[in-house]
Amino acid sequence: MNRTKKFYGWWIAAASFIFMGMTTGFVFYGLPFFYDHYVNTFGWNRATVTSANAIAKIIGGPIFGILAGWAIDRFSPKRVMIVGTIFVSSTLVGLSSMTSLWMFYFFYFLNALGYVTAGPLPNQVLLSYWFNRLRGRMMGIAYVGIGVGGAIVPFLASSFTANYGWRWSLRLIGLMILAVLLPIAIFIIKSKPADVGQLPDGESPDDHLSPVRQTAKTCDEAPVPLSFALKTPAFWLIAIGSLFSIASVGGANQHLKLFFSKDILSHLSTNESEPMIAPIISLVLISSIAARLLMGYLADKFTKKYVMLIAYFATAASIPILFTVSRDNLNTAYLFAIFFGFSMGADYMLIPLIVADCFGVKSLGRLMGIIITADSMGEAISPWIVGHIYDITGSYNWGFGLLTSMALLGALAIVFIPYRNGVPVSRLHLQKLEQVST
Repeated sequence: MNRTKKFYGWWIAAASFIFMGMTTGFVFYGLPFFYDHYVNTFGWNRATVTSANAIAKIIGGPIFGILAGWAIDRFSPKRVMIVGTIFVSSTLVGLSSMTSLWMFYFFYFLNALGYVTAGPLPNQVLLSYWFNRLRGRMMGIAYVGIGVGGAIVPFLASSFTANYGWRWSLRLIGLMILAVLLPIAIFIIKSKPADVGQLPDGESPDDHLSPVRQTAKTCDEAPVPLSFALKTPAFWLIAIGSLFSIASVGGANQHLKLFFSKDILSHLSTNESEPMIAPIISLVLISSIAARLLMGYLADKFTKKYVMLIAYFATAASIPILFTVSRDNLNTAYLFAIFFGFSMGADYMLIPLIVADCFGVKSLGRLMGIIITADSMGEAISPWIVGHIYDITGSYNWGFGLLTSMALLGALAIVFIPYRNGVPVSRLHLQKLEQVST
């Protein structure tokens, strides 16, 4: 192993930061910014503009997520991310040219495919290969990219839309993603430390083969049989807990622009309300940056289950703040943005960390492929449900109440993940199986 080269993992962390910022920050937080333009241009209602994401992830998500997880483990994160970059860019360019509802749905299917092949899933596996001791912190830094990208895109989209219209705004963002990410995926990303003759965390061979390191190395390098994982309570509690929590986050996030523009600030024109909304939405993402850094650090220092519980209960506590927002009281909107952003920032990032904690990294792609599929379906369905409830009742009260209940259910599921003396019970059982087999 090469001990003289500077550790290449820092380049990997930087590449993941940029990838997460553009494939997830720009797209996930950018597309809802255009919902009101779809309503104005095509006359679609709220359930319709949120339905494409839901339908794509419900129908395509299970297939795309599982196949992407298998492809990442089989072919490498790098190869999958090259293809995924093209999918993501094509989604935005395609949406910029749509003229009918079927095109809207088609490009959201492409978006679902791009999300699992260039978004969090391949980056989670990539970083888990490159980092052991620093995994939580590096995952936090990469997820900061989502916050940075999400904080930038409202201003970027607002500026492009004001100067060139919403269609060219989408087109320019899509081409920007392709121009930046494709060279990074091809020339910078290396799937594993061994590809450049190095070890995780930049360790020397002597450090890596010490008793403590060797134990962690062995656990991480032993692939977990899918049949074993599916029989453990930990897997299903993580899947159910993250599904409900992310569904609540997605449901709130996808409706923020509509909530503020069409309800709270409905007395203002679009040109008047957008400059008032953009700072609130950006504050959500800025707050998420602090959460990712802090919670990534805490996840490396403390039991991941308890760190995760802080984030999940914070989600349940933040959504009810929206009930206090009114056109005469926008101050609580900023309070909501701070707390919701903090909980949202940690929510997504902690899932691969606790899965790796329970089952190691060798099968992380396949396990996260299943979990992300479930999470994506919840994240997609909840905005549609909230939109449908609004179309029936004319109010977000019942929808936001439902999201709060879902967040609480997600937190309760995490409470019951079995740990013993700070170690997942599933990992202890796996180690016993490995000892028996050897």
